Amino acid sequence: MFRKERTLLVFIVLFLCFVLLSCKSYQVVPNGYTVEGDEYFINIDKELAVFLGDDILKEENWDANTGPINVSKVNAKCKNVLKHLNYQDTAYKVLFTGRLKGKYSYDMLAVMNNYPNVKGQKSHLLDLSTFQREENKEGRYFYSIGEFKGQQLLHFVIPFNDRLWKEKMVSMIFLLPTDFNDIAWAKDIVQSNVAMYRDRYVFTPSRTEIQCPDDGSRSHLDYKIPEEKINKTGYMLMKAYGEVEGKRTLVVYRLMKPNDFFGSFVVCKGDYEILYTTLQDKIVWQTKINTEKDVVF
Repeated sequence: MFRKERTLLVFIVLFLCFVLLSCKSYQVVPNGYTVEGDEYFINIDKELAVFLGDDILKEENWDANTGPINVSKVNAKCKNVLKHLNYQDTAYKVLFTGRLKGKYSYDMLAVMNNYPNVKGQKSHLLDLSTFQREENKEGRYFYSIGEFKGQQLLHFVIPFNDRLWKEKMVSMIFLLPTDFNDIAWAKDIVQSNVAMYRDRYVFTPSRTEIQCPDDGSRSHLDYKIPEEKINKTGYMLMKAYGEVEGKRTLVVYRLMKPNDFFGSFVVCKGDYEILYTTLQDKIVWQTKINTEKDVVF
């Protein structure tokens, strides 16, 4: 009887260890988001933007209820890719994973190191000596081309900060069809990020699109979130959509800190839909505003 109980105890301990290790593997950095109509992924905690390319703007990528970019968990496929590329789950966290459609259908994921190398200790960062290096006036990045389970694997590493003992590296990984032969397309996306991170990078989680001349055709877009809807503890998003050339278009969006509840922006005169949402795109409050009418606060 004692032997059976001991065997059961060992089994329970092993199972709990397995569960704990599974939970630990490849964590996602909290407070990341994308906005329909904007080309950037944003992470508030890291104060980081990642340019995603034009495919993120395509309506077909936003047909689902959740959109194409995942910031909640890392699926088994992406975990295997990261292990294949020698990313340590204690040294790196995932910024996002996603599945996009455009000229190609592909998976995209991005990761960032948790902390820099420590003087006197073994490096925990990727060894870039086997990567190809590309450098121009915009900056530099490293890349490799490989294969993973029948798909082409493009792996880019962008030095956000490459000063000794202060290293910050952003990695962008693409999984593409076997017959993919347009690496210039991927390099263009990466190069946009290299240029953005160069020199004096400024974290600006917002967008304002003014597509009319300053000749009297502009006005102010004013809004105020009702008291009972204001989030007093977490981040929220304010999004304004208007019609541009017959198409629903993101005109303004702002990241709202806890207790933020109003704002005013210059836009083209017209009708706008205002959405107050969570970072996960859940609508908490919405209204319609005509900028030529007074908005009473």
